[in-house]
Order: sequence, then C-alpha cells, then structure tokens
Amino acid sequence: MQQNLFARIMIVVTLGMLGWLFYPFMKSFFVALLMVIIFAPLHLLFEKYFKKHISSIAKVNIITAASETLILIVILFVPVLFFAYYLTSHPQEIINIGNAIYQQGSHILSLTPEDMHWLKKPLITIDEQFVANKDKIISTLAINFGVGIIEFFKTIGDMILIVIFFFLLSWYQRSLILAIVPIIPIPRSIIQEFARDLISTSATGFYALIVVGITQGIAFGIFISFFEGYNPLILGLMVAMTSVIPIFGTALIWIPIVLKEFFAGHELNALIIAIYSWAMISFFIDNIVRLLVLQKINRLLTRVLNKGHKPVNDFLIFFAIVAGLSTFGFWGVIFGPAIVAFATTLLRLLKHRHIKNSSLKA
Repeated sequence: MQQNLFARIMIVVTLGMLGWLFYPFMKSFFVALLMVIIFAPLHLLFEKYFKKHISSIAKVNIITAASETLILIVILFVPVLFFAYYLTSHPQEIINIGNAIYQQGSHILSLTPEDMHWLKKPLITIDEQFVANKDKIISTLAINFGVGIIEFFKTIGDMILIVIFFFLLSWYQRSLILAIVPIIPIPRSIIQEFARDLISTSATGFYALIVVGITQGIAFGIFISFFEGYNPLILGLMVAMTSVIPIFGTALIWIPIVLKEFFAGHELNALIIAIYSWAMISFFIDNIVRLLVLQKINRLLTRVLNKGHKPVNDFLIFFAIVAGLSTFGFWGVIFGPAIVAFATTLLRLLKHRHIKNSSLKA
C-alpha cells in the first residue's frame, strides 16, 4: 500500500517537473496534440493507403506523418503568408483607402444639416484634434505597426513549433497510445468510445469550419468581381480567413465595402452588397450550409472511425461549435466539441451502469 502511494506521488512530482521544464512549449504542444486528434481520420486513411504499397511499417508511419504535416502547413501558412505578402507589396493601396475614408468622412461632415448641431459640433472637434495631432497619431500607428510585425513573427515561430510537435506526435502516435492507455484506470471499451466521440466531434467541427470558410470566400469573391475597383481573390481570401472570428466574422470585410460604396455615392451598389453579404454569406452559408456540411462530415467520419458507432447529434455539434467560438475564440472549434464529447461519453457510461445495476437487482 505504501509502495503504491509512493509510486503515485513520484509520478505526480515527475509530471509536475516535466511541465515546469517544458512550460514555454506547452501551448504549442497542446495545440499540436489537438490537431493530431483532428487529423486522426486522415491519418487512418493515409495509413491504410500506404500500407497497400509499402511493406515497412516504419516507412508507413513516417510517410503518413509527413503527408499530414504537409496538409497542416498549407492550412496554417499559405493564407497568412499570402495575405502578409500582399499587404507588404501594396502599401500604397492601404494608404489610399485610409485617405479615402478620411475624405469621405469630412465630406459627410460638411453635409450635416444645421439642425443637427448637437452631432456636428463633437464631430468637428474630433476632426480638428485629428488634424492638430496628425504627426503624433502617425508616429503612434507606426510604433504599433512595428509591435504588430514583432508579434507576427512570434506567431510564425509558434506555428513552426506546432508543426514540429505535430509531426513528431503523428509519427509516434501508435507507440504513445500503447504506452499511455494501459496506465489509465478506466475500461478500454470506455476509452475507445470516448476517443471515437472526441475525434468525431472535434474533426467534424474543424473540417466544417474549413469547408464553410472556403465556400464563403468563393461566394463573396465571385460576387464582388461584378463590381469595379475590387480584387476578388484578395477579398475572397480575407472573407475565408475572417469567417472563423466569433460574432463579427465576415462582416469585418463586407461592412467596410458597403460603407465605401455608400460614401462614394453608389447607394444602390451598397444596398446590393449589404443584402447579398448578409443573406448569402452571414446567414445562409454560415448557418444552413454549415449544418448540412456538419451532417455530411459527421456521418462520413463515423464510417471511417467505426461503422457500428452511432454519430453524435448534428445539432449538438453545431451548438458546441458556436458556443466554443463564443467562449474560447478560434480554438473553440476544437474545445467546444471536445467538451461535448467528454460529457456525452460520461452520460453514456452512467446510463450503461444504471442499466447494468437495474438488471442485477432484477
């Protein structure tokens, strides 16, 4: 008894020391672990495919991990680097947009009726303060831009760490599973059931997020190409990237465009863009299409993971994603379904035990 207690204490102390030692890398490691869970269905498909053509298990493991890592690199780096390249290679466009917004604001201020002096006076004061402190505002923006550049490169560094951890975890995941599962004091059937629910719900939410984002980007890019003065490729990419932002989402892109058209005197264009963006992008694709995509992906992943496993309810996954995004931000698309998977597995376990106890009493 004392030996078991001593062993447990030593395990806790050792894990605590390891956590302390690798604390700077824990966030990247945890995100990489979540991505491995999400990529589990793809891992099974790649592993099954490569086993048909390669006899060596070691080669299959490393090629499968490399293939998954390549997909993750494309998802993480390509949109961000492309967007950053465009901003740095077209700085004059950003300056022109800022000047246009300021000029249009000044023009609207000059058209404000006299009977609205209560609104006009504070706006004039703000405009005068802006002109008087223009140099100070520009220097502050320049400093913030420099800080933003530093944070951007820190984020790139974190993403590189995530990719490295992801590759290693994908490569050795079978060995890690075989080493960890026997230690957990829970029946293996419950562990397997929880793992299937966790992978299914998390992967479903993430893949649906990618599909919906791409759909929104394509729909907006094609639509905005009918209006002059806009780059459909860049705006479509920006809509796809902002689709993961909670609450505001794609409105961060199309609302400024609506205001720009309105200030330029193109009221009809502004109305058409506003109606299409809200009805098609923010409502239809973001809600109805997302639910349909969730249903398809959920059933597909269920067949991949286990043909006899019952999929988690589609509406439950949908609301788990919405709640996760509202609570945790972007990573809520993983945390929300993961929490739901844990809760559903726990409830199923309690139900099975209740039925078992009732049958024994009978």
